[in-house]
Amino acid sequence: MQEKQDTDLSREITLEPDHEFRFEVEFNTKVQIKLVKGTAEIFGTELAVGITYTFTGRKAAVYTWHGCTLDVKGTFLVEYTANETPMTSYLNTHLALEQLRQKAKIEHNLGPRVLVIGPHDVGKTSLCKILVSYSLRHGGNPVYVSLDTTEGSITMPGTVTATCISNIIDVEEGFGSSATTAASMGSFTMPLAYYYGFENPSENVKLYKLVTSCLSEAVRSRMAVDEECRNSGFIIDSAGLIDQVGYDIIQHVVENFSVNVLIVLGHERLYSDMSRIFSNKNVSVVKLSKSGGVVERDRQFKTRLQRSKIHEYFYGTPKCELSPYSMLVNYDDIKVWRVGDVIAPSSALPLGMEGSSNETQVVKVDNFDMCLHSILAILNADQDAHENRLLESNVAGFVYVSDVDDEKRKVTILSPSPGRLPKKHILMGSFKWMET
Repeated sequence: MQEKQDTDLSREITLEPDHEFRFEVEFNTKVQIKLVKGTAEIFGTELAVGITYTFTGRKAAVYTWHGCTLDVKGTFLVEYTANETPMTSYLNTHLALEQLRQKAKIEHNLGPRVLVIGPHDVGKTSLCKILVSYSLRHGGNPVYVSLDTTEGSITMPGTVTATCISNIIDVEEGFGSSATTAASMGSFTMPLAYYYGFENPSENVKLYKLVTSCLSEAVRSRMAVDEECRNSGFIIDSAGLIDQVGYDIIQHVVENFSVNVLIVLGHERLYSDMSRIFSNKNVSVVKLSKSGGVVERDRQFKTRLQRSKIHEYFYGTPKCELSPYSMLVNYDDIKVWRVGDVIAPSSALPLGMEGSSNETQVVKVDNFDMCLHSILAILNADQDAHENRLLESNVAGFVYVSDVDDEKRKVTILSPSPGRLPKKHILMGSFKWMET
């Protein structure tokens, strides 16, 4: 009843040039925004005139370069109009990257390799969306790399992913729509993913570095055969890496991905430190201000975001619904692994001490009760693959364990597609989910 009442209230908002309408929406509420006249965009993706866009559980902003009129319906948690935005500096950054792309095209070289860093909740993913969207609007095919394992901007939380962006980013659903539609259509634009299995890079630094190295190798291979992607380069989104462990990871990523543009968002000290660290290396360090609309998301919001991402993987989005399949699998038909017990995360060890090698060692799971309510990654590994190489395998897909029957030696799993599981080796991470 509440929802209907929310969407019945309609009103117009007029934005002056270089203004934005910032809003936050609760997870259980729907709001609608329609562009009546003028031009406007959300994180670089243009809104079509006369089309109604629906949002739920989002924090976003509608920006206009030339002024516009919006028709909005529903009850927002927060809504206001702002006239101070960093969009001009973001556009200038895009134009500088575009010059590097033109140069790369002439010289048949790699386009810009951009890494965006900064604390949690400063708008790194939003900036990446803007830069990717602007490149796409210029006819580019940039690769978007997400090393943020907290929320899973493209697929499951706990993964590092790379996707060649060739279609406009969905205004309502963001990057996530590409994975959902790809899953439903069996499309080859499915993101390439490696499963880290934890929320924070500091929980197992050695493993995090291993999966990012594997991903960088795969991106390089893609660039070697795809000229469009090669000229456009890639944009890397990162987690909030601002401590000692974070600095170590940043240097690892810069080296592995041959990053040549490092964008520091909203953090003076980080900018100063990075300028010093990379002063003698071929890396341009750029400082950008965060948007005033960026808000800190509390633990509860992040948890709900993770849950909605997992739900979206199996059930799709309102625009592209999926019907997952429940099936029984024999214990003997699968091999479930987890990364060995980490006595203490690398970040907690004294300076200079290495974590033991079991940080990247897989252990076979014989007690299937441990898997109950777990998200499991199906690894793209051959049946007779050596266990030491399993973590270097990318992910074929994810399943959810809804029931374990020890007597019959069977597990009930939820899968987004029907039929037998494509591979035998399955990796368990730390993510649990209760299907509601």
